Amino acid sequence: MHKEHDYNLLKVLVLIYQYRSLTTVAAVLGKTESAISKHLSKLREQLGDPLFVRSSNGLEPTHYLERIIPGIETGLRSVEQALKRGEAFDEKSYEKPIVVALDNLSIECFGTELLVALKSVFCRSRVELRTWRSDTYQSIVDGKTDIGIQFFNEDCSKAVYQASLINVEIGAVVASNSHIDSWEQVFENPCVFFEIRGWNETNHRLIKQMAKYDLSFDYQVKLDNLSVALSMIQRDNYSVVLSKHLMPSSGFRFVPFPDYMQTFTPVVTCMKQSNRQNPLHRKLHDIIKSIVNKKGEG
Repeated sequence: MHKEHDYNLLKVLVLIYQYRSLTTVAAVLGKTESAISKHLSKLREQLGDPLFVRSSNGLEPTHYLERIIPGIETGLRSVEQALKRGEAFDEKSYEKPIVVALDNLSIECFGTELLVALKSVFCRSRVELRTWRSDTYQSIVDGKTDIGIQFFNEDCSKAVYQASLINVEIGAVVASNSHIDSWEQVFENPCVFFEIRGWNETNHRLIKQMAKYDLSFDYQVKLDNLSVALSMIQRDNYSVVLSKHLMPSSGFRFVPFPDYMQTFTPVVTCMKQSNRQNPLHRKLHDIIKSIVNKKGEG
């Protein structure tokens, strides 16, 4: 008699006890009377008792059912309350630290906006923006980093879930007054190799893509600081390869590469696979997405 019982069948049992009519319960649940009758048959088999007997007043509960129904009703209410608590998430009262990892360029481009947006929602949490490092993926899996921003990585561990933010266009950024007007001219002039932590694999794919057409960048300078890179671009006739959503809003122009040279790699948020439905991580993703998309529109 004492075996595992179906949660949904127990809910049906409570409704039959309440309404004493299979027809009424079928209407309440949007099912056929035949389906409810089958549910009742399963319950009788599992519990080893008729549960109800037919009378002129409808279905009458057996002595056994009268004894167990209060406990079943209490148990179902407890389960429902527990499930509701699991769904509830109040950002304003959340107090745990929040750690977000992103590359050095993204921190420079929209780190302040992201920090302000996160603090406006998670006002009681300490928010930490960390520069992406070689061990960041593992830090996400270990739960030390809540979420990261990165290019999609097909070789990334399956323990990390990658949720799309924006599809980026790759091109060259030049000064507004630069004589570089076409993608061909980008390859005829010096280029700044800008090191974006965690994005080098995408950069290598871009270089390999260019090599198919016997093209190569004339890298004269290597930097990981955006301010210095932009100064070099304005001072000399240099360019720097960036995704369009990260280019400065004024003083510069974007020279797109043709479609056949694009890597078409989306920018994603990275989180632990088991956290993909976690309301905290879904909220973090939504906040980041709004900032990144706004930057892309700009």
